[in-house]
Amino acid sequence: MAKISTYVVDSSISANDMVIGTDAEDSNITKNYTVGGLSAYISSQVSASLGVTNVLAASSTVDQIPSGLDTPLQVTFGAAQGTGSDPVKVDALGNITFNEAGLYLFHGFANFERKGSSGGTAVVLFRALINGTQAGVTKNVDMKDTDTSIPYDLTLPINATAGDVLTWQIMRDSSGADYGGLYIHTNLGGWSNVPSVSVDIYKVGA
Repeated sequence: MAKISTYVVDSSISANDMVIGTDAEDSNITKNYTVGGLSAYISSQVSASLGVTNVLAASSTVDQIPSGLDTPLQVTFGAAQGTGSDPVKVDALGNITFNEAGLYLFHGFANFERKGSSGGTAVVLFRALINGTQAGVTKNVDMKDTDTSIPYDLTLPINATAGDVLTWQIMRDSSGADYGGLYIHTNLGGWSNVPSVSVDIYKVGA
């Protein structure tokens, strides 16, 4: 029998062509596999690894207002959801705990508004923390006029280890006026009200 390395190389591949392989689930016997069968299997594995599943959806229907300048406030996302057996859970204090390691997509929405008196520019900072340590850069929203509303959407990947805790904070910086926070917006046109914050977390390859 000639060595496989001496066989003719054929670049015109069809789904019915065959390759030789070992069946690990059948006593390691040698079998033929069609190119079409291999292609379908590989495609299914890639789809499974890249698919996303929503594992947490939460929102807050209360205003979230810092108590003063340079005083951080932890953002909350409504009532507690999930248990230790779920991929992700959140408690009433806004602690988002990843119970399963893996790659996640975080999508958050925040409704920044300024209420109160006029004068000065409100500078509202926000940041994310992983296990109590800031992750990424500090960001800000500036609001000069009262009754100003700025919706903010953020999507980012998180490569989590089991037990990691994600939190968010906002703060009125003393470089600006003592106004601004996360407010709900009550609508009169029949649509649902705008939450102060909302979050959706997706597990990649779930």
